Amino acid sequence: MKANTDSHIPAKLQFNIPSKKLPNTLTQKVRNSEWKKIIYAIEHQKVKPILELINKIDKSQNSPCLPHPFRESIDTFPTKSIREGMCNFIFFSDLNNSNEWILCQGTSFADAIFSSTYSGKHKLSINDKTIINSLKRALKKENKQNQTSQENNKAVFAGYLLDQTRPYHHFYDQLKWMVHLKNTKPVVSKNSFFRPKYLGKGMRLKRITEPTFSMFPSVIGSNQMGMRLDKYTNKLEKVVYQDSLRSRGIDTLNFQWNKFIKNIKKTSGKNKTLTLWFGISGQKRIWIEQEEFLPILIEQLKPWFDSFVFLIDGFTNYENSTYKTEKGSKLIPIKQDLEVINSIRKKLSPFPNTSVLSLVGETYRKKIQYCQSADFFIANAGAGQLVPHRFCKKPGILHSNEKHCVFPTGINNTTVKLVDKTLVKDVGNLFAKGKRAERSGTGLISYSIKSEVIINMVIEMLELRDEGDQTASNP
Repeated sequence: MKANTDSHIPAKLQFNIPSKKLPNTLTQKVRNSEWKKIIYAIEHQKVKPILELINKIDKSQNSPCLPHPFRESIDTFPTKSIREGMCNFIFFSDLNNSNEWILCQGTSFADAIFSSTYSGKHKLSINDKTIINSLKRALKKENKQNQTSQENNKAVFAGYLLDQTRPYHHFYDQLKWMVHLKNTKPVVSKNSFFRPKYLGKGMRLKRITEPTFSMFPSVIGSNQMGMRLDKYTNKLEKVVYQDSLRSRGIDTLNFQWNKFIKNIKKTSGKNKTLTLWFGISGQKRIWIEQEEFLPILIEQLKPWFDSFVFLIDGFTNYENSTYKTEKGSKLIPIKQDLEVINSIRKKLSPFPNTSVLSLVGETYRKKIQYCQSADFFIANAGAGQLVPHRFCKKPGILHSNEKHCVFPTGINNTTVKLVDKTLVKDVGNLFAKGKRAERSGTGLISYSIKSEVIINMVIEMLELRDEGDQTASNP
């Protein structure tokens, strides 16, 4: 491995940065006993020691002292933090502004550590490329700041970053642990998919004159925990659900929704309405039959239902923003999802007793409120399942490509079914070509499932066979 010798990076920031791959020998290289305990806890899924360390940092009124991980008997202090990509980098040095090292947080409290002599990760860390590329961008930012800044000083802990850009990692790598911390410091991130109201109560933002650093409230990543649905996960999901239903405006929404349903039933002249939560995707891991599915479903379910309400779910926005004012990358997935919904609306136009409500661009809080009215759901087994399956505990069907599934051990086989993988055919990444398509991860692979496969599952799970003469044809 060659140390980073970029002339544009100040000498005091010369860290050993491998070009492509980090060794996963961190557990052998750390010399300090406290760090050995922390790395061992992450690799062996021991939650308590890490929670205790985070709570200790939280309660510290001054800059917390953490020993140098690779050198004996050297106390170091955080000097700043830089948030970049999927990672948060906390910079440390001793009182003489030497013996620098960087703690990298991704999905765990520590995913990698960088110093001038050795840099590495533990065996359960996130992708090497994600860490290295994010650090390089962070150091460029630091270089620009250093041109005008003074020498580093000890930084105090300002608060938590609850801001992962992917919903799954936000909920199950950050918020999952945040609700278990005995935090005295606030959440300081601007963008968040979901922030429980109680996290901000009783916390006054003190005026801080010293340098500050921020930290992920991460302990051990859910992927590293084997995606188990443990007591930590259960508490998270209950908090998200209950906090959403306590939101201001929920009574008005319920009143408007009940009035809407009554109008649908009045129009149809009967009372057999199916309210279906239907997840779509316009960007990645697309079920290619999604646009033609609902008209076929209506035809097959006519013997049992005379009207249909479709809650169509797609891109979810941060809590403090609206898609109408978003610029840049966020506008693209919203537009793609809306194009899918417009196509579905056109295909449903021949069916008068059908109503479509688009939830694209809404927040998780708002989506959970709407999902209360759903009788059943059909959604992808990635982040699309979070609202109907994980938070609202609705019955339904999950589908995905041949390999991808979040929480494969957490599906309630009584009320929720996963489409048999033998009936799924992968078709590749629809948004990549050539070698890029070949290198696409499982999370990007689109797939085909015959509509009749899922319709038969709906009929079986809703126990409709005894109530009508018509059934879907066999796949």
